[in-house]
Amino acid sequence: MRIITGKFKGKKLIAGDDLSIRPTTDRVKEYIFQILDDFVIGKKCVDIFSGSGNLGLEALSRGAAHISFVEKAHGSIEILKKNIRNIKPDISDYSIFHISAEKFIRQNSTSFDLYFLDPPFKIDGLQVLIDTLTTADYFRTGDLIVLEHEVSNPVHETSNSYTVLKQKKLGRSIIKFIEKRSI
Repeated sequence: MRIITGKFKGKKLIAGDDLSIRPTTDRVKEYIFQILDDFVIGKKCVDIFSGSGNLGLEALSRGAAHISFVEKAHGSIEILKKNIRNIKPDISDYSIFHISAEKFIRQNSTSFDLYFLDPPFKIDGLQVLIDTLTTADYFRTGDLIVLEHEVSNPVHETSNSYTVLKQKKLGRSIIKFIEKRSI
């Protein structure tokens, strides 16, 4: 894994030895950021299920104003911190929340412009998590969720609270770009 482009271009990232952690591949990451294009510049972002920090660090490299990393696994937090030490972003450019995604989404009150969600492929309750996030008061019209999930763990194409703007299947992954539905 590496940072593809931006101010940290070419920096290597480590994923750790835990085979249950499935980092986003460079191919998927390139697709995501090709679609996002300049949207990330100056945006306040959150990388939920951040693992090694792969997506969040790429966003920071491409000009995100701030990235919040949300991860509950202690081992993943340690890998994330190693990657941050290797990249060397300004301390004011990121925050780390050692908390479960579910708890963060329920308790959060901060608005973000861009939400990266790359949960474990076998996660239970993914649709409930997406519904909770997209109906939260802090999730505003114009905010965007980039969701990577396994084909066998589907998420509704549309609901009363959100619309899937774009999606693509890449291997076992489906990448969805989700926006809050205007009321």
